[in-house]
Amino acid sequence: MKKLLNLLLLLLLSIGSQAQDSAGVVSRIIFIGDAGEIDRKQSQMISHAASQVLQGKTTAVFLGDNIYPKGLGLPGSPEEIETKEILRSQFGPMRKQGAKVYFIPGNHDWDKSGEQGLERIVAQTNFLQQQQDADLHMVPANGCPGPVLLNINANLSIVAFDSEWWLFKHHKASGEANCDCNSKEEIISKMKQLAASNRDQIILLAAHHPFQTYGAHGGHFNLMQHLFPLRDVNKNLYIPLPIVGSIYPLIRNTIVNRQDIKNKHYKEMIRSVDAAFSGIPNLIHVAGHDHGLQFIKRADQIQIVSGAGTKTSQVVKGKHLLYGKATQGYVVADLFSDKSISFRFYEEQASGIRESFKFVKHYTVLQD
Repeated sequence: MKKLLNLLLLLLLSIGSQAQDSAGVVSRIIFIGDAGEIDRKQSQMISHAASQVLQGKTTAVFLGDNIYPKGLGLPGSPEEIETKEILRSQFGPMRKQGAKVYFIPGNHDWDKSGEQGLERIVAQTNFLQQQQDADLHMVPANGCPGPVLLNINANLSIVAFDSEWWLFKHHKASGEANCDCNSKEEIISKMKQLAASNRDQIILLAAHHPFQTYGAHGGHFNLMQHLFPLRDVNKNLYIPLPIVGSIYPLIRNTIVNRQDIKNKHYKEMIRSVDAAFSGIPNLIHVAGHDHGLQFIKRADQIQIVSGAGTKTSQVVKGKHLLYGKATQGYVVADLFSDKSISFRFYEEQASGIRESFKFVKHYTVLQD
């Protein structure tokens, strides 16, 4: 009986704490990346995230790699039904709770950067549109690069763009989509327009690829990855390969593919986009791609990485990393009436999914 009463007390305290945390919230955004694989932990994590929905105030943004390994199966393919269920496992719980849902494309959604990328992105867009749900969208849609402005309220907007479109090396001209932007130059021009017209707002710049990361895509590898490199494929593969494990990071940092920050195309994207949003004091980058949770704060930029929807990989300590975990989880951003915005990180722990880090950014008044 005593044990039951203690559990009840903990439950009541938890409910009271959640109610206190949500008091005064004007808008809530839930960020989940790389959730494109159904397993028990993914289901528990999305269910937990859905329990954070505040009626009429919540938007859920899935930050790419929505379907592993190669995006939505094309019509008539053996994997079509299964891949649709992977997508449904993400938006279903959120829509049931009343959250608006947006999916941003990732490299795996683009056929793992393969030749069928455009077809698979169009198929994912079509499937979401077939749900005939006005609060369920792919952004940008149909293989267009964006950027797309999502007005959350008078003080907060999301600018979503398809970073894989920028890096993609195969055919990506979606003639039927009638995209607003069809070249890198047009993307940057549109970004400059959005930055100028919304410069007094808080802007969450959301894409799949981060502009800063202390994970593998940033060229960072820890001792475990050198000793047990196969854990990046399956975290249970503790097979010691110390020599091979050390060669792999060396090769990856020397022969850099387009999915890593050191690649010239990736660097070009970062330089160009950063220049477009230069001088915007309340800009925050949000992305997935690296499979973990990170909060990075340099003097001129905040980067949130929420790529732990279903997979995890190592995060290495770094100068600007205030928080980093190689664990499944997600991020909740809450905007308050004073224009401050809090970022709460939830991670899987032995006792369940718990809040593990919080950062509050206060609004910076524009200088004339």
